[in-house]
Amino acid sequence: MTFVLGFLCLLVWQGPAEAQYVMILKNGRAITVQSYREEGSMVKFFGLGGEISISKDQIQTIRRADETDRNSPTSFSTDQVRPTPTPQPSEPTSKPADMKLTPPAPKPAEPPADKRAEEEKAYQHKVKELTTTLRQLREQYAVLTRGNTGSEPQLFTTEEAFKGHQDDLLSRLRDAQYRAQGLATGSASQSPPFALDPPPAYTEKQKVLSDLRSRISEIESQREKLIEEMKAKNFDTGSLFLD
Repeated sequence: MTFVLGFLCLLVWQGPAEAQYVMILKNGRAITVQSYREEGSMVKFFGLGGEISISKDQIQTIRRADETDRNSPTSFSTDQVRPTPTPQPSEPTSKPADMKLTPPAPKPAEPPADKRAEEEKAYQHKVKELTTTLRQLREQYAVLTRGNTGSEPQLFTTEEAFKGHQDDLLSRLRDAQYRAQGLATGSASQSPPFALDPPPAYTEKQKVLSDLRSRISEIESQREKLIEEMKAKNFDTGSLFLD
């Protein structure tokens, strides 16, 4: 087909002076003719040797010769229509700033081994001090109430031991009576003024026993608190026993 159309272009060309119309084919070629006519789906024109027919499907456009570019050949053209190049996206003039991620909060560092050992040693020393103080207070209390320092209960074979036991019971009773009225106990106790039914006063020995019980309870609480802290820190508490 290309050879035939090329041959037709050469066949009908009679020079630019005689050309009246230019047929632009869809393949990019051009044919110059003096005149043409349409019959159905065909376009017919005269060339050297007779009438020539070309299907309308092969023709892009037909225009007058004086409307074409005078610098371009009037017989035919071998240039193909080139597609318009697709514009490439230009690179952004500036790049977005890098996203900054907030680093996670660092975990609290474990104290060095030597520092941890010193802390554990300080805990153990404090607990041992409280244990010694607690043992001394209990022995003192045992002497005042039973007349001995043993841990096992004994029969009150002496009048002094029996009296000590009675003072212990009465001292505990006074503590309950004073606390029921919101009053201080032991050596800090005072008879409330203008009271209709004030509790009986402590004897001196009963005050001593009340103070000893309060002190023993305070030391026991301090000691237990320290031991719980040591357990939370995974410190050794196996040797901190109390007889």
